[in-house]
Amino acid sequence: MKKMLSFILFFIVFLGDALHAQCKPGNTDSLLLTLDVDHVFSIRNKGMSMHGYDFNFGLKHKRVELFGTYERMSHHLGKDGVKTYMNTNTLGVGVGYDIQQNKKRTSFTPVRFRMAWPVGHPDWNNNYYDLSIHHIHAANSKAIGLNLGVGFRYVNSRSELSPNHGFVYWSVGIAL
Repeated sequence: MKKMLSFILFFIVFLGDALHAQCKPGNTDSLLLTLDVDHVFSIRNKGMSMHGYDFNFGLKHKRVELFGTYERMSHHLGKDGVKTYMNTNTLGVGVGYDIQQNKKRTSFTPVRFRMAWPVGHPDWNNNYYDLSIHHIHAANSKAIGLNLGVGFRYVNSRSELSPNHGFVYWSVGIAL
């Protein structure tokens, strides 16, 4: 938890520099603030599926981005004909790299890796490791963009409630 607080403080300290860099959108060497809000949903694996929302907030320099993530996820498990719903809140960190970026900065294709840990008292105590690819497209460099993604998430269960899981998932959202 101390590492997570240190990471959050890092973003707060450098937020002023990033906001100053936002004043010069034509400069491709500037830092950019990023914000993604996505709806995430998966196919069923081992009788379990997931859906929920994630919020990614970070800094981007050229093609590399560092971000923090908060996620509210519901896992649906069907055992013996009875459905069980487990909710989890997680905080995490991630890194991304744009494998494709047009010159007008309206279209991006980042590959992202992130990991997260539960906060509070979750129904299912787990942490996850996630690899995804997204396509973000906006009308212009200052517009809200559509964010479409697909990824694989390995969920490391830290309770007897459920075994470890691997999920293929899709996400749809907006990016600023």
